[in-house]
Amino acid sequence: MTAIHKQQCGMTIVELMVSLAIAAVLIGMAAPAFNGFVAQNRLTTQLNDFVLAVQYARSEAGRIGGSTAVQAVNSGDNANEWGPGWCVVTGNPGNCNNALRTFEAIGTNTLDALGGLDGMDALRFDARGLLLTAAGGTLELCDPDEPVGRTITISAIGRVSSQEKPDCIP
Repeated sequence: MTAIHKQQCGMTIVELMVSLAIAAVLIGMAAPAFNGFVAQNRLTTQLNDFVLAVQYARSEAGRIGGSTAVQAVNSGDNANEWGPGWCVVTGNPGNCNNALRTFEAIGTNTLDALGGLDGMDALRFDARGLLLTAAGGTLELCDPDEPVGRTITISAIGRVSSQEKPDCIP
């Protein structure tokens, strides 16, 4: 009779420790990239919310046949007019207590008006969807921890467009 030897399957403790060390290094390299991904995702979400608010205000103005506005929640803070959030209201801008819809800020992002919109805390639209408060301008959306942000441009006819802003340094 011959003896049958069973082969053992598994890992030694040394192989397990090497595998864990490699996994830890890979996770350590991936974490900063993931944080940047999350920050860029927050910027995109906030950008989409702002564009949605402008389009909603324009469509409501046409629906009711009067003016509507996208208004900054914290209109007294000129350093970061739109950063804390915004709302859509009918008629003349006042406060966001009776808003049709309110949009909250996301994280510590800043949304500042520039050019023709600088210092404005409300964007009013008439029944045709035209911008009443200015001849158009831009808003700069930035995350204080990320170098790349977004620029939102609103034309006098109320058209909204956006593009990447590569030099968004707080």
